Amino acid sequence: MKGPKPALIFLALLIIIGFAFEPLKNSAFNRKSELNSASSFSGSSKNISNSTNQKHLANQSYSANKSIAKEIKKVEKELKKIEKEINKQIEESKRSPYYGKIRISSVSGFYSDNPDRQYVSLYTNLKDDEVLKITGWYLKSEVTGYSAVIGGASLLPFPSTKNESDVILQKGDKVYITKGFSPIGTSFRTNKCTGFFEENRTFYPGLSLQCPKPKDEKLPIFSSVPERNSECLDVIERIGRCTTKGSEFIRNLPDTVSSSCKNYITTQINYNTCVANHFGDTDFPGNEYRIYLNKFSSALWHKEHDTISLYDENNLVVDSIRY
Repeated sequence: MKGPKPALIFLALLIIIGFAFEPLKNSAFNRKSELNSASSFSGSSKNISNSTNQKHLANQSYSANKSIAKEIKKVEKELKKIEKEINKQIEESKRSPYYGKIRISSVSGFYSDNPDRQYVSLYTNLKDDEVLKITGWYLKSEVTGYSAVIGGASLLPFPSTKNESDVILQKGDKVYITKGFSPIGTSFRTNKCTGFFEENRTFYPGLSLQCPKPKDEKLPIFSSVPERNSECLDVIERIGRCTTKGSEFIRNLPDTVSSSCKNYITTQINYNTCVANHFGDTDFPGNEYRIYLNKFSSALWHKEHDTISLYDENNLVVDSIRY
């Protein structure tokens, strides 16, 4: 939005100031007229008491001053209105064309000394067919002046494997930007199987545990003996979502459980197998991005009170949040 032209603003100010000083000019003219009239009176007019003339002039001066004060207040009100409008247009000129499309919904854990607990949450307000790349955007603290750039993310994450792409958001996506470090060594987009990452790791906020249940997978025949096969199915049914089982679990199983059953449990119920089985599912991709800034000791933002702003690649404000 274009702001008001300087020439028009200057002209408006001159007009307003002119109105304010008009009563002052009239007051001076009236006082001059009174004096001229008084000096031209005949001898008979000199009988009028000086106190009456002075009282009359004082009343005239009081009325003029009152009118001037009223006009000055009016001018001040107009100036504040103009200043407010100018500031509004200056603020709008700093806004990104993506303003309103990506919003900062909350900040969390800033009170903590653990950078892995500190994160900013974003959500999208995009149309059905609209996409938006935020890689290269950055967060900036108003108090500390520090900023951090949003990098890429792995679309098909594997622990300790870094294969990041641009973060391209669509309708319904959420983004958690964490100050600290990724528990799997990379930023990533969630998927149907990433709940397995929660095992023996801690995420803030926690990952959704929506992995398919082991009992709902396409299971093989574990034994030609119906009782032994049924026994294995009973064991698998007790295994929860996004959970792997190791040697200790196997040791505690009855001796009657077949070796093929034990082998399946330890080698096929895991993240990699889940990905292999479900990568082609229409609901495989998740709608969350976990972005890690890899900052540890630096005071990126203030613990208690700050304003965090999200800027686009052209240094224009997309959104801000105060806490």
